[in-house]
Amino acid sequence: MENISPTTLPNFHGLSCEDPETFMIDFGVFFRTYDYASDEQKLKPFPSTLEDATLHWFMSLPRGSITT
Repeated sequence: MENISPTTLPNFHGLSCEDPETFMIDFGVFFRTYDYASDEQKLKPFPSTLEDATLHWFMSLPRGSITT
């Protein structure tokens, strides 16, 4: 992630007050500002945006279970 500080990434904790759709919009807009357009460019740092329960959930997914 050239020129992007990890501390500037949007974060999602999975709290009831957080809207996952709004987070994904914010995530997309954030990476557009850095000209990261491809899914591969955006998906590599995605786990770094997850916090707490959402990170534990994501890390517990079986390898290869996300296909789209």
